[in-house]
Amino acid sequence: MLELPELELLRRELDREVAGRKIKSIAVGEKSALGSGTGPAAMASLEGAKATSVVRRPGVLAIGTDAGRRLVLELRGPAPFRRTKGDEPTAFTVTFTQGAPLRVLKGTVRATVVPEESFDATHPGPGGIDLAEGAVSWMVFARALVGRGGSLRSLLLDDTVIAGLGPVYVDEILWHAGLRPDRNVDQFGTQELRRLSRAVSEVLHEAMKAGGTTTDAYGFTDLGGKPGGYTDQLEVVGRVGKPCRRCRRGTVAVAKIDGKPATICPECQV
Repeated sequence: MLELPELELLRRELDREVAGRKIKSIAVGEKSALGSGTGPAAMASLEGAKATSVVRRPGVLAIGTDAGRRLVLELRGPAPFRRTKGDEPTAFTVTFTQGAPLRVLKGTVRATVVPEESFDATHPGPGGIDLAEGAVSWMVFARALVGRGGSLRSLLLDDTVIAGLGPVYVDEILWHAGLRPDRNVDQFGTQELRRLSRAVSEVLHEAMKAGGTTTDAYGFTDLGGKPGGYTDQLEVVGRVGKPCRRCRRGTVAVAKIDGKPATICPECQV
């Protein structure tokens, strides 16, 4: 699943691309890209409608229309859309009366058409703090974490605590905060909570400013096929076996936290 910075970047880019444009046709080339209850006829029912805005839910982008129906795109790959011509196999293409078409690549999306009035019920928000909607104070951040138990890393990966964080950004955040991923938040003092809150805000801000992250295992690109620019700023992810850039004593390594791999500096994350 796309992590929060990349999902929000795609939402903004897709919104700029389609909002206010009239849908001329939707050509479906891969019926397996359509979800339950949605066939080519349901997709064709959006033809002639004007796209309004694009909203985000966990793992989902949804295009609203003035026809009272949404095209809901459940994302199954990190680079689902193209606004340019290319050789990539295409699941379906949305053509507008003006401007370039939007290609949805094969194997990256499951699409459904749902009534506007039922969208919020069928696709609720994550329940946790959504930092793409704006910064929160360290005290609000602390209240979301303290008292839940479990490792720090597992809490940050929990959508009901902080929305949309995955292993790439959680590992980077914990390095920037200088905290071990297996720590218990309930044992943190004020300074550690402040440090963690600041690291979360700064890493996400810088990642979005740079256009997201692209790694070998996480092949995000924007609508033009451009990879994210934050990759060169990663401090631990993709640097296993290399010296820590902060302490210069430690070597970036993989540790098992709750049975899952985490990338850390074992020397300066305490």
